[in-house]
Amino acid sequence: MRKDFEALETQYSNVRKAARRQFSEECSLLDELMAASFSFYYRLAGTGRLDEKKQHLAALFYRNCIYLSGAYQLVLKGMLDPAGNNMRTVFETIVWQYAYLTEEEAYHVFRELSGLEAEKISLLSKGEWSNTRERRLQNLRRKQSLQKAMKRLYSKDTYEKFFNNKYWILCQKSHSSLFGTNYNTPTMEGLGTMKKNPGEMRGMLLALLYLGAENLLCFLNCLSGDAPEGVRSAAVGLSNRINQKLGPEPSLVPDARQLEFTTRLREL
Repeated sequence: MRKDFEALETQYSNVRKAARRQFSEECSLLDELMAASFSFYYRLAGTGRLDEKKQHLAALFYRNCIYLSGAYQLVLKGMLDPAGNNMRTVFETIVWQYAYLTEEEAYHVFRELSGLEAEKISLLSKGEWSNTRERRLQNLRRKQSLQKAMKRLYSKDTYEKFFNNKYWILCQKSHSSLFGTNYNTPTMEGLGTMKKNPGEMRGMLLALLYLGAENLLCFLNCLSGDAPEGVRSAAVGLSNRINQKLGPEPSLVPDARQLEFTTRLREL
């Protein structure tokens, strides 16, 4: 069985090599994006001057970097649907970061939810988690609806484009449905994904570039005031180059809020 798995890993490795050859331009930009994003976080975290809220926002940015990096590796191996799980998490996290940044109530609910979830993990094993706490937890989760948050953060037109289009597609890749089965998932043929539908793989790489650029814009809106010298201009410049590669796309920066960094400022 171990040899069988090693053979499968070899097939995935072949897909990865072929993908990097065929999509060298996209991969080169993604390599730079991933490395720079982690660098921006470490340079920010090293300042030691973030308050509690900004520490939470920075932690969410860092998690997005990890999830984007994981999705990138999955896409290169032809595991497109599993990568969609990570990408959906990044999409949702960026939305929530903007909610926590601009809405104190949303941030307070987030803190209470985090505390209750940690308490539940601790008390369940002891048999001490109560129905009262569970009801409170569920009520808070309903209050923290992503759909409700998006309706507050975006205009009606932008919300419908995101929720009924981009986000819906990522959800289909996350749910236990048959959407995409035997279509964009890896096969035992090794290069099956590359041969049958290379356009799907390129589309996922471009989607990763989009989410990575939006993650940088979110970083700038939430944390640029505390970032070390040079980080701000480097993040804007990288986001701008990615934007030029992708062409016009609606931004995850809320259009119902006044924030410093928007799609219009990507050209700086």
